[in-house]
Amino acid sequence: MAEEFAELAVRVLAGSRWFAGKGRPLRLVRVVPLPWTVHRADPAPGGLAGVRAVLVTVAHDDVHPVATHTYQFLLAVRRPGPAVPPGWYGRCRDASVTGTTEVVEVADATRDAEAMTAVLTALGTPPDPHPASAGAIHHHLLVPLPDADLTPRPFTGEQSNSSVFYGDALILKVFRRLEIGHNLDIAVHEALGHEAAGGTAVLYGWSEARWSDGTEVLGADLAMLTERFRDARDGWQLALDACAAGEDFAGEAEALGRTLRLVHDGLARRFPTVELAGGTVATAMAARLDTAERAAPALTPYAPALRAAFAALAGRTVPAQHVHGDFHLGQVLRTPDGWRVIDFEGEPLKTLAERWAPDSPWRDVAGMLRSFDYAAAARRPGEATDRAPALACRQRCRTGFLSGYCSGPPTASDLAVLRAYEADKAVYEVVYEVRNRPDWVAIPLAAVAELASPSSDPSGGQSPNPEEK
Repeated sequence: MAEEFAELAVRVLAGSRWFAGKGRPLRLVRVVPLPWTVHRADPAPGGLAGVRAVLVTVAHDDVHPVATHTYQFLLAVRRPGPAVPPGWYGRCRDASVTGTTEVVEVADATRDAEAMTAVLTALGTPPDPHPASAGAIHHHLLVPLPDADLTPRPFTGEQSNSSVFYGDALILKVFRRLEIGHNLDIAVHEALGHEAAGGTAVLYGWSEARWSDGTEVLGADLAMLTERFRDARDGWQLALDACAAGEDFAGEAEALGRTLRLVHDGLARRFPTVELAGGTVATAMAARLDTAERAAPALTPYAPALRAAFAALAGRTVPAQHVHGDFHLGQVLRTPDGWRVIDFEGEPLKTLAERWAPDSPWRDVAGMLRSFDYAAAARRPGEATDRAPALACRQRCRTGFLSGYCSGPPTASDLAVLRAYEADKAVYEVVYEVRNRPDWVAIPLAAVAELASPSSDPSGGQSPNPEEK
């Protein structure tokens, strides 16, 4: 049975990992087919007829003002054949999308090796001088593609976008929920590539689209192509295993601290830097705590001490710049050449403007310290009940990371600022766990209790450097 594309799109969205509106009322607003990446007039049965990006804008009427989001369907269109195509969505009859009045098979192109080979070829192709009236796609190739095996293979793990590996050399990230304007991840990789700062992947190129919504011309990035790190190991799993075994991870943590400093220094050279009034920062943190208490009343006994930690920022000047914004062990990879940082899109629940805004580098430092805490506190089936080795591993990780980031012990002034940012992050985590993983809420709540204690020591036991005059 064939569906109109609008009907198919709503059905597919509801079951997609990358759809952010699960469980909410959904209304389709607009479908915009972009120009074909490849289009074949008369394919054989089962053959690839074309690949194209189709933008689907939906609205959620359960909030005011109404929330609208645009999602990218990267479609592989095939003539019906004897086998179901990889990533199959269903059968569709909709000439405006499929280019034919016949019934065709439509599927997720990121799951189709032939389709993704065509997408990679298109990245190195000049733009069509006569784009379709609905919109246009422009490809930017900064670095020639490597002379290597570039056989495509989809990444099958959980993620909010869709990634495709090309051999061991490249990875293409296809953005699903599009944001108007230049994508933050692309901008940061391009900037740090010019800096040759290290710590990040080489940006090979990206694709962007322009289209009309009837009243204005809009633009967004569709995908980015970067270096794939060979023999890369996930930072979270490495730290989790080390803490569970009571092994020494301090050296790796120190190296990771140095990598973050390298990245921050590069970002400070390429993006604006400002100075924030500490009192203003403290007020914003206190306001977030007020909101968090309503969602997680368990925070209330610690609220006075947390507000005091925030108030320690008053009267200070807090240097701010562009930062990672969502820095934790899941955002770093350990390669034979050292640590590498990935995913510079920032916290997904923040607006693009909020993620572009300068923030204190201590935001990222606090995020990683909280991540070490999670790695030490996470329990796995069959793991020993003695947590002392894991807690000792956490302290060594904190000490090593801060030493690497600060090129030595942090100053007492740095530690006061860090304590405020770590408390702010822990409060956010409590609310997140209450709403999503109640069994985990004890982890950030224990951190809140520790940070609210008068003897709280964010350095992990280091003696701070003397204050500079």
